Amino acid sequence: MARGTTRAPSQNAYRGQLGKTQTKAILVAGLDGELTSTQVYASIDAVSDPELVERLHGETLNPVPVPLLYHDPAAELLVLILADAHRHRELDERIAVLEGLRDGGENVPVYAKSFAVVYGTTGLRAYLEGRAQQALESARALEATREGDKRSRDLDKRAGELDAAKADLASKAVEVERVRTDVLRDRAEVERLRSEARNRVIAAVQTPLPLHVQTQPLPMLDQRPNVSSPVLVDGEPTIIGPAPSAKDISAITMPVPRELPDEPSEGVVLSRSNPATNGHSRHVIIGEPDGEDVAFDIETSVVRALDALDGAPTMSAEPQGKEIIPAGSDPLTSETHELQMDIVSETWLERALTSPTSTFAIDAHGNVRLALIAGDQITRGFNGQVDIRALLHRTATYPVITFVLGPPAALRVPSPTQLVLVTLDIAGERDRQVLAALSKKFEIIVDLIARGRRIRRFRISAPLHENVGYIMRAAEDHLRGVQAEGDPSLGKARELVQGAGYDLLGIDQPDAAEFRDDKLAQLQTAQQLRRAISMARRFARPSREDYLVCTRGFPLPRWRELRRHVLESAVAWGLWMGPELAQVAVSEGLARSRRDLVVRLDHGFEKLKRHASAFDIDEDAADDNYKALSEEARALGVELTKSGKGGQTFTSEEVSSISGAIGGTPPKGIPKPKSTDELLVELEDRALRVSAAIALCDRGDAKAAAHVVAAVAKMSRAEAVRVLGMSVKFGDAAMKPLMEGLGSSKGFLRHGCALALALLRTEEGTQAVIELLLNEPTEIWREVARAIGQVGPTGLMPLASQFGRLGERATPQHAERVAWAMAHIAVRGGKMAVETMAGGASVVAPVARHALELHASAARDQTSVRPNANGSAAGRDVTVNRAFSRRFFEALEQGLPDAAAQGLEDLDASGPMELLDESDLIDDDDAELDEAELDESDLITT
Repeated sequence: MARGTTRAPSQNAYRGQLGKTQTKAILVAGLDGELTSTQVYASIDAVSDPELVERLHGETLNPVPVPLLYHDPAAELLVLILADAHRHRELDERIAVLEGLRDGGENVPVYAKSFAVVYGTTGLRAYLEGRAQQALESARALEATREGDKRSRDLDKRAGELDAAKADLASKAVEVERVRTDVLRDRAEVERLRSEARNRVIAAVQTPLPLHVQTQPLPMLDQRPNVSSPVLVDGEPTIIGPAPSAKDISAITMPVPRELPDEPSEGVVLSRSNPATNGHSRHVIIGEPDGEDVAFDIETSVVRALDALDGAPTMSAEPQGKEIIPAGSDPLTSETHELQMDIVSETWLERALTSPTSTFAIDAHGNVRLALIAGDQITRGFNGQVDIRALLHRTATYPVITFVLGPPAALRVPSPTQLVLVTLDIAGERDRQVLAALSKKFEIIVDLIARGRRIRRFRISAPLHENVGYIMRAAEDHLRGVQAEGDPSLGKARELVQGAGYDLLGIDQPDAAEFRDDKLAQLQTAQQLRRAISMARRFARPSREDYLVCTRGFPLPRWRELRRHVLESAVAWGLWMGPELAQVAVSEGLARSRRDLVVRLDHGFEKLKRHASAFDIDEDAADDNYKALSEEARALGVELTKSGKGGQTFTSEEVSSISGAIGGTPPKGIPKPKSTDELLVELEDRALRVSAAIALCDRGDAKAAAHVVAAVAKMSRAEAVRVLGMSVKFGDAAMKPLMEGLGSSKGFLRHGCALALALLRTEEGTQAVIELLLNEPTEIWREVARAIGQVGPTGLMPLASQFGRLGERATPQHAERVAWAMAHIAVRGGKMAVETMAGGASVVAPVARHALELHASAARDQTSVRPNANGSAAGRDVTVNRAFSRRFFEALEQGLPDAAAQGLEDLDASGPMELLDESDLIDDDDAELDEAELDESDLITT
């Protein structure tokens, strides 16, 4: 029983006087025989007087042992406590208590009528503990009963689901049997047609032809035309029959249909010309497996020719090699060398011939061997050049290292039905030996096996040794993480990677369309070099370099070679490459130090401006480059020779010099701080506008907010995004000017103001962004929907209310935009609220359900952009807008680092919001944004 707590009597408690705390006077004989009156407790109420209960248990309640009635109306207990010396009076005391209950005039509940009798406080304690134990066991029994009922209901539910699944499986089995019957019937029909066609050919060649016929050579196995297709020739000696007359022209053989072969063979059908027939083919040579050539006459051996075609391995008619690689794809860096088919004498290879899966091994000479098991359809594509990629798939249960082999085009289009996948276990000793050997020299001897027979042997080499070492380290790190979190499972991971629908080659990755090998190599002009620098800077980040190696399989040596080539050109032409690539340039020996690098860039840029054909960037881009060089120079204490426009040198008036320094040394001074008013004046100067606006944003002075946002309207796209990203530091003071910016005629201003307002998360600003989402006439609405997602779950109700107020004016386009915004909110923690809204019956419920369908796509931002009615693609607009969002969050890092990091993480985790029809339009975010000429005409759909 809990003591010392506030409790209340139960509804069934005994209310009579006998159950309340009572005292009585008794006479107690002293040592001298004198009787004295003493007050003792005859009964106590444990709820109203808990302190008396404490004294009872401490045996300090009564000075002498007397019968005591213990009543707990909350627990419904009535106990008569007797001293050990009063055991003989139990019946008398029971009668006294029952009489008291009778005479009390109150209802007597069952527990009071059947009160217990204990002896001493020890007996009371034991009795109370026993009752508590009984209550606990009853509660446990009740909980067990409830759990059993719940499990019973779950079992019933699962049994129902199992019955439904069995019924569905039975129906599918019936459907499969029906399809199988149809296939067998179609196959029989094809066999009948094939037999009839063969009979016609036999009849045709057995009957003397009245014409002079030249029989064309049998086609190669990788071609599918007719086996024999005679053509008419005038005026030449006959081969098969008499010379034709001028009027007798009637015979042409018909095409012979045939099925694909059921079993590959090592015989190869070739056509050779016979000199005796003046170059016209009369005989067909069949290369038998034993190497002997057998000649036969077309007139008597048509059947044998058909049988030979049916038994020979039909190779793919698709072109192979570099000429089939689509433009813009990764270059073919692997080399394939044919090897002779020696006699099988190795035990592992003999076992591999009967194995259902491909097998890696290392021979006695240290060569990596691969017994590649493939089906008939795949082997037809392995008759020419073979490409290979080493990839790492970090699944939740295990890291899976894969080698993907196939024709070059199949790895770039891609065509999964032409690829072979071989997996390795980073924890397996044999696989680790193979990987360690490949990390030193990537060269594999491949034995191609189909239906238990070797049909080709070749050696494939590629510059992937560094990739394998990188993948091994990454796989080990991931495996340690998986082991720390739970039980790893290679089987589940392989099943996922090899399953249908898995993005094996990273085609759906967000960076797949951002990296272009050919664009990194195009450095003829400054604009091309700026695009290549931007791409190199983007993929020099560790996360994107990991994508190149583990997901794309791009050779690390080639990536570093391309990056160095870009940096060499950037240093030669003086284009600033960013701090990360600047450090790489110094580490690769392109400059002695960062200071030396800035000096080289300064001289290189002066040379570039004098180069008429290479200098194709506009004045604003040139100014931006020089400003970047100037900022780096100031940070490093380097003086540049000339400025971007007037050729002015830096003087001591621009920086504070140290007193007593000779010649203005040290070269780096301390910039003199400018007042807010001076910076506001500089907003009117185009050359100083951007730096002044960024300085004001960094100060966060509320009075400058309106002036800075107004100045953004005079800036280019690349300048505006830097300032708008910093404008969030003004706080609520920037809300009104940003809301006015939503009405600008320039699309990028509406875009940037919407992003900034969403991050401010004010009620009025959020409402304005929602109105822009519904009314925006361009593709910017996609980024506005993403911005509303940045508001979080608090933006859901205003969004739903605004859509509900449209009523009958709501169009499917409105519903689509609101659904995307809700999907972005769901991605950022509002999924439960969207689900609740989707389960309702309001006008917004269908839109919320559609948002849940888009939830997965919103997490990756994947949609398709189709050409407009006039034939132009909207993909360019969307790509520019997405690049603008990225630059916005990069600028925001200087103001709100946490919010910027979250925004960039969302963009990095997502893919492009479109699949461009013309991939060459936009090649890199930064390069495109730096083209300040893009204005509203690029965005507004006419």
